[in-house]
Amino acid sequence: MIREFALRLDRSKYVTSVVCLNARGEVGREISSCGVPVFDAIIRSRFDPLSVLRLRRVLRNLSTHLLFCLEHRDAVALGTIASLGLVKRVFVSVHSTGLWGGGKSLGIATRWSLRFVERVLAVGDNQASYLAREEGVAPKKIAVVPNGIELSEFLNAPSPAEVRRLLYLKPDSLVVGIVGALRPEKNHELFLEAAAAVAKQISDVVFVIVGGGTRAPMLEKLAAELELSERVYFTGHRNDARLLIQSFDVAVLCSHPVVETLPIFLMEAMALGKPVISTRVGDVPSLVVDGTTGLLVTPGSREELSGAMLRLLRDGELRAEMGRKGLERVSREYTLDRSVQVLEGLIERNQR
Repeated sequence: MIREFALRLDRSKYVTSVVCLNARGEVGREISSCGVPVFDAIIRSRFDPLSVLRLRRVLRNLSTHLLFCLEHRDAVALGTIASLGLVKRVFVSVHSTGLWGGGKSLGIATRWSLRFVERVLAVGDNQASYLAREEGVAPKKIAVVPNGIELSEFLNAPSPAEVRRLLYLKPDSLVVGIVGALRPEKNHELFLEAAAAVAKQISDVVFVIVGGGTRAPMLEKLAAELELSERVYFTGHRNDARLLIQSFDVAVLCSHPVVETLPIFLMEAMALGKPVISTRVGDVPSLVVDGTTGLLVTPGSREELSGAMLRLLRDGELRAEMGRKGLERVSREYTLDRSVQVLEGLIERNQR
């Protein structure tokens, strides 16, 4: 989202630069190649007392009017300290609803820093309520800027058959897929347990898990214990994860009710016309209209998840109808252009 905001804000109104506290990485290089100045190596060691001075020098040289920080504690703490008396307005964008293990999204340093922040940006109303209720953020500071996707990137997607060939899947199989790093909050165990129940009733269904992480061996072991080794495909980390969604008949997100806010994966699946199944987490219910653009299930319920999978896998017309309505909804409400328009409107209102 930082990349898209940097590249899409109205160039006739705004001059945008990006600061990376460490190395600029792949995304930073991409931003730089598009003509947006990128500054990096602000923090040069674990405890770097000069990092605030380096950042402050960059902000001063850029004559910065607005500093937009991601929620990472170093970015927020350094950004707010470096901006004191120099930058009039600071926005902080938060993209989680709690942390796995029961922790809160905002650490002590971040919560302290928010006293100097003008706006805290959530991606949805549910997350905004969480920030006020659980994190103690003043409601008047909170504004909602939803995630969005670029629809044009999906217009010329290869056919499902072509993508299935990349994964060595049979062209006539039914495919249920999930995309996400193999982290505990994504609850891939539930996906596998539901898959085992579905596989007993539908012979030609396979399951694709796209994403990498240290939990891969444990999940592969669980798949074997559930007698799914021949029915589940672990792709590992893929830079073409968005492309692989095209191979799915049904896209699934089965996360626990922490951390998740408004997942890009579901938007991408809907943009490709795929029906989606998701647990009721974060702001997903604002994106997925239950029974219309997809199905919502209770977090942790294997019975509901497997039942939803069976319902869609057995009804091709329902899959097509939900996929069509999902595409319509994303096209109307969740584009990057709309996200940028909301942010620009917020910036302009706070200039008055």
